[in-house]
Amino acid sequence: MKIKILLLFYLLSCYTVKAAIKLPNLVSDHMVLQRDKPITIWGYANPKEEIKIEFLKLKIKTVSNGEGKWRVTIPAMKAGGPYIMTLKGENEIQLKDILIGDVWICSGQSNMEFQLSLAMNADEEISNANYPEIRLYTVEKKIILTPTDDTKGSWAACTSKTAKDFSAIAYFFARETQKKLNIPIGLINSSWGGTVIESWISIEGLKGEPTFGEKALQVAKFDMTSYNLEHGKMDAEWIANFNKQDEGYINGKYLWASNEMNTSEWKLIDLPNIWEFTAIENLSQMDGIVWFRKDIVLNKDDLKGQLTLNLGVIQNADIAFVNGSMIGKTPDIWGKYRSYAIPEGILNEGNNTITLRVENYGGDGGFNSKASDFNLKTSNRLIAIAGNWNYKPGYKLTTFDRPEKEINPNTLPTLMYNNMVNPLINLSIKGVIWYQGESNWNRAYQYRELFPRMIKDWRTKFSQGDFPFLYVQLANHHEKLGQPSASYWAEVREAQDMTLKVKNTNMVAAIDLGDAGNIHPKNKQEVGRRLALAAIKTAYQLPVIASGPRYQSSEVKDGYILIHFSSTASGLLTKGAPA
Repeated sequence: MKIKILLLFYLLSCYTVKAAIKLPNLVSDHMVLQRDKPITIWGYANPKEEIKIEFLKLKIKTVSNGEGKWRVTIPAMKAGGPYIMTLKGENEIQLKDILIGDVWICSGQSNMEFQLSLAMNADEEISNANYPEIRLYTVEKKIILTPTDDTKGSWAACTSKTAKDFSAIAYFFARETQKKLNIPIGLINSSWGGTVIESWISIEGLKGEPTFGEKALQVAKFDMTSYNLEHGKMDAEWIANFNKQDEGYINGKYLWASNEMNTSEWKLIDLPNIWEFTAIENLSQMDGIVWFRKDIVLNKDDLKGQLTLNLGVIQNADIAFVNGSMIGKTPDIWGKYRSYAIPEGILNEGNNTITLRVENYGGDGGFNSKASDFNLKTSNRLIAIAGNWNYKPGYKLTTFDRPEKEINPNTLPTLMYNNMVNPLINLSIKGVIWYQGESNWNRAYQYRELFPRMIKDWRTKFSQGDFPFLYVQLANHHEKLGQPSASYWAEVREAQDMTLKVKNTNMVAAIDLGDAGNIHPKNKQEVGRRLALAAIKTAYQLPVIASGPRYQSSEVKDGYILIHFSSTASGLLTKGAPA
């Protein structure tokens, strides 16, 4: 009897799983469908199952193929909503709060990924980020060796809660565009920091490319498990050796965390801060390990209840101590917010010492946090710990030979395309906004060919003609030099400028918006505004000044070089220095 019951339960379970119509995550509540274009809806069911779709006054039937896949095309519609869509097969799905407007894919590397919570005037911007007709979808970051047709994520209306972790540039772009057009805007954020452009191109798109064409054909056969095991061991050995070099960590003991440590020779630093940005000479080119200490005074009431040390985002890894006891540590996880509960009995009434040990393996090191992120939270108050701290370097890294810990987006070509782009290609879209190029700086000349190749590849895959492709030219970065010199970044900008030859593209300059010491400048408002102007001109064909001055020609006359510009509007303006 027991066997029969189990068998019946198994058969019913199989039937339930098999029978369900399933939709990709992109086709879900709160989504935006592209106006004025045929709309594709697709999904999965039993093989040869009939699916009925009702949307507005339309009733459409289709039958899934032998693999259980199906798709239908809905005629083009005007902007509007919210609407409901019903799908019926063996089961029934009802999608609610659907808008029809314009859908933009927002892609690239870290400056596109850069969150609203990190942008200039972030608190004010987040507080005001309530636009119910702007919808947000973030593609899950995941490496897959072959193209997939679904991606994890969900649509959400733009609110202070949902916008804070969304792409700042994408948000500002949509805000400015919607002000002008007054239609729903759907944003799909498909970006991944530090990625190279060849990773965003499909196998077919790289066919015939001399450097990556053959490599792309081998990606599907790549043994990711063995690679990750081998490189995980190599990286662990490298990190262990890195830590052994720390003067404050001897024979497995964190000596500089002790309350008995003499810090009279430690220097002062203002935290939170990326230490390379502080103008402190011995930290300006520092990669390695730096220790930080600060004393705080607590009263008796502060010790009641749970106490939590909040530090914001730290680059790359850290260990936190209170009164010599380790209270928490975090490995190298990009963008991870540090918040450590302090165990009972560690803190004292009166003076207490917080010690932080930060490991930086290359690039920006320290605290990518706001002052408001830096605090000790008690049960009855928030104690600010931003301001003066003591610091001392424990180890300066001189060789940058850290192995890959595991497969990453740049290990092989096509990896970003497979999971970050391919699942989107059934969706009707208005266009793409793109911010990338920093990671291709050392192959700038090659970018002249790869960037147009990627645009062509995406247009081929989406099968929607030469849709608008708008992009940001690299911002200024690094200190100004007294004399002209070779610059890979300038070569990337030139390659980006040359890509304007590709039909229906537009580029916005950001050469005046960068930060010499920070590859992630915080003024994303202006970048988003300029992209919106480019969209209004290129995608919407409305009269607007969408570009700053562009070099046209030059001539030598009377001992001077005369430079002629186009797109000058009402005249030229200099910024940052006298003309």
